[in-house]
Amino acid sequence: EPSMRLITNIFEFCSKNVPSWNTISISGYHIREAGATAAQEIAFTLADGIAYVEAALKAGMDVDTFAGRLSFFFNAHNDLFEEVAKFRAARRLWAKIMKERFKAKDTRSWMLRFHTQTGGSTLTAQQPDNNIVRVTIQTLAAVLGGTQSLHTNSRDEALALPSEDSVRIA
Repeated sequence: EPSMRLITNIFEFCSKNVPSWNTISISGYHIREAGATAAQEIAFTLADGIAYVEAALKAGMDVDTFAGRLSFFFNAHNDLFEEVAKFRAARRLWAKIMKERFKAKDTRSWMLRFHTQTGGSTLTAQQPDNNIVRVTIQTLAAVLGGTQSLHTNSRDEALALPSEDSVRIA
């Protein structure tokens, strides 16, 4: 409850004082890294987003004053087609939720803007050079799925902090 009050206060403050600032990054990355499926990652993350919107509405805010500055953070794994479909489905679901459930009228409120990070849990210490291919597939999935921002893991992150050469490749 205190956390929800804090974030709704941030939504309200930012809508008035820093309207171009992204107020929150609603994260599903850690959910996927903990073992969730692609569908579960999207379901739990969108459920979190719904909870934030409901809390803001309960606090008396108009949906279109804050919803356009919400952003999301997802994970990309190795199944190219599943990941592309996951991202595209999430975007369609969020738009429908915002239009139909929350009656948002501003098209910016319908947008699921998201950052993607390639899947750290998919990297292997035994095959660091193969991790380059894994990350490439995950990157392609994120781009084809419509990500606006992307972090690519380095080939040797399963071993330690990445080397300078690995960072350059990533």
